This record gives sequence, C-alpha cells and structure tokens, in this order.
Amino acid sequence: MTPDTEAAAQQADAFMAGKRRADDIAFMLGQVLRTMGITVGDRESWPQLTGRASLAGTPYVYLGTVPLPTAQKLANALVYAESARRAHA
Repeated sequence: MTPDTEAAAQQADAFMAGKRRADDIAFMLGQVLRTMGITVGDRESWPQLTGRASLAGTPYVYLGTVPLPTAQKLANALVYAESARRAHA
C-alpha cells in the first residue's frame, strides 16, 4: 500500500469504529428514554436520535429536535434525580 491509501484506510477504519460506538450509545439512550415512556421515532415524543461520527472517528449522537413537553419531562427527571442523590449524600 502507498502511504496515501494506507492513511485513507486508517481514516475509514477510525470512522467506522466511531460510528459503531455512536450507534451503541444512541441505542442505549433510546432504551433509557423508552423506560421513561419516551418513544424515539415518534414525532410527538422524540422524532430523531442518530449515532454519527466525524471523519477522525470521534463518535457523537445527534439528538434532533425535541418537543417541549419531552424536554420538560427530561428536565424534571434530572432535577428529581439530583435532589434524590443529594438527599442520600
């Protein structure tokens, strides 16, 4: 392999590895949301949740646009969890 093709192959491998990690994270987040009664893919609940990666292989999750009632539900759950954590500390 030439240095150019080897570099391109390494970049493609890094991208695919990052994409797999991002997909796994998006799946786990979808499962957590499901336990909260939030349906990913439902326009009224949470329309889009996608795992993505940069060309360098850095994984990230695209959350899409979240409707206000869903965002309020998440905020309330986070405030409750933090207050419960502080109560036990």
